[in-house]
Amino acid sequence: MQNATIAPFHKQQPKSVFIIDDNAMMRSMMRLGANEAELAVLGEAGTAQAGLARCTQLSPDIVLLDLGLPDGDGLELISEIKSRCPDVFVIVVSGNNDQGVVQSAVSRGAMGFIVKPFSIGNITDTLVAARRRLAARQ
Repeated sequence: MQNATIAPFHKQQPKSVFIIDDNAMMRSMMRLGANEAELAVLGEAGTAQAGLARCTQLSPDIVLLDLGLPDGDGLELISEIKSRCPDVFVIVVSGNNDQGVVQSAVSRGAMGFIVKPFSIGNITDTLVAARRRLAARQ
């Protein structure tokens, strides 16, 4: 009888992100940051409705979410995303850093908050930190 080798079990590293922002240039910068963080961008959307549908379908590890969307309240969208995909790590990206907005985002399930304008490095660093936090809870 031959000896069988069993590969050790490794936690699967979070590896995917979905971007929801109505500004194409912002989505492009977020995509570059995700690539630098070695995350696969599963897709992107410019509206709340399309973003929610695609997130539900694709089940990304991380969602980068702008609060100022043309067809819906980004804060409400956090709750909707978390109800359909409870394990997703939502990072808000917004030009509004009012303490009440930040607290509301966190109370609805956001795990991070990036203030616009931002650098690609800021996006990358935040996504790398999110990957680590997600890996630690698996």
